[in-house]
Amino acid sequence: MKNILLSVTLLISICLHAQYYYNDIIGTQEINGKMKTYNAAKVQSVTAAGYDAGGKKTTDFNEWQDVQSGGSLLKTTTRNGQNVTRTYYQFDSKIRLVNARDSSGDIQSITTYNYDAGDRLVAIKTSTSDSKQDFNETEERQWQYTPAGKPEKMWRILNGKDTTGYIFSLDEKGNVADEQLLRRAVGIDPVYYYYDDNNRLTDIVRYNKKVKQLLPDIMFEYDDSKRTIQKTIVLSTTNRDYIMWLYIHDDKGLKTKEALFNKDKELRGRIEYTYNFAP
Repeated sequence: MKNILLSVTLLISICLHAQYYYNDIIGTQEINGKMKTYNAAKVQSVTAAGYDAGGKKTTDFNEWQDVQSGGSLLKTTTRNGQNVTRTYYQFDSKIRLVNARDSSGDIQSITTYNYDAGDRLVAIKTSTSDSKQDFNETEERQWQYTPAGKPEKMWRILNGKDTTGYIFSLDEKGNVADEQLLRRAVGIDPVYYYYDDNNRLTDIVRYNKKVKQLLPDIMFEYDDSKRTIQKTIVLSTTNRDYIMWLYIHDDKGLKTKEALFNKDKELRGRIEYTYNFAP
């Protein structure tokens, strides 16, 4: 379970490169939605345990989540093998993520989130450094919206000086249809977003120059309550390798299980969640 999760995490981080609309806008909405669900269900703490493909509980993976400060702080501690990561998510009175502090080994990062009057995310700034202060980097992403409140541009600024622009196009329903890197005022290397009839994101796709066709990075499936029940992540377009995460939720909307399968639909491991509630 340990090696599987470590390798999958690394590969996913590569796959998600340049999917800024998904990472920033949708990703932040998902974190906010998760905390709102926790508060509505009066969750106090969560324990996640890993199991291998044979159903044996593994000591390689554990996660603990604690809801603190009256539902405005979520502390998450994840142990994956010898690696321990602690993240503190701070929310405002509207249950919007405003700060995330992350530490893993000697590396620490602090991310701040800012919103406009319409609750739209307008800026994310991450500062990363090591304990010896030998490494220090900042990345800021500033979002601009159309008069209708839809993403239009994003500026990515590294260390306060290196700026890169991205532009976004909308489909006929107002959903983000693609994002493109701006180079010399021209959009290139598009990432495409596809949706179902209920405007739920179903596919993130990009053009593969080797095979000369559009291929998916990630695909999503949902239940009738609009919860994600399956996420398929392409690890390699060369040999069409991919993995599938399947998710199960209870009637409160809380995730109770997730299982990892390879492209041959073989179970590689699963995670089970246990909740403690306030009286």
